Amino acid sequence: MKIAGEWLLCEDGRTRPVVKANLAAVDGRVCKETFLIDTGADQTVLSPRLLADLALPTSPPPAGTILQSASGASPYVVISTVLEFTRDDGATARVRGEFAAFTDPASIEQSLLGRDVLDHFDLIVSRPRNDILLLGGQHRYEIAQA
Repeated sequence: MKIAGEWLLCEDGRTRPVVKANLAAVDGRVCKETFLIDTGADQTVLSPRLLADLALPTSPPPAGTILQSASGASPYVVISTVLEFTRDDGATARVRGEFAAFTDPASIEQSLLGRDVLDHFDLIVSRPRNDILLLGGQHRYEIAQA
């Protein structure tokens, strides 16, 4: 399977690697989210805005754990949901799990796709070629000298 991301020009003028996913809200609506690919993040974290849009039941985080955003430690909750990615063949790839979600609106603006999800794929991030690819299943990559 191949899932294509993109390089997104952000409001601050910087271009960042992202991939889009759909999540089902409690009322059945589909929430579309653009996730910043963060290979340094141990886990995927949903933005406070997405948490509010989904309105899914939450659980408290495990005792003694903290999550840090760029602004420092931030309060968070845990939700159980499914991330649905559109593959290049039009089918859907699903990653089910329990994901962190920041509750403080000042913590992050964009949801982060961390290694808990990224580790299911081979990830190619190439700015010179404008490629963002998540590969799995029958897809693979090869490095060759040009």
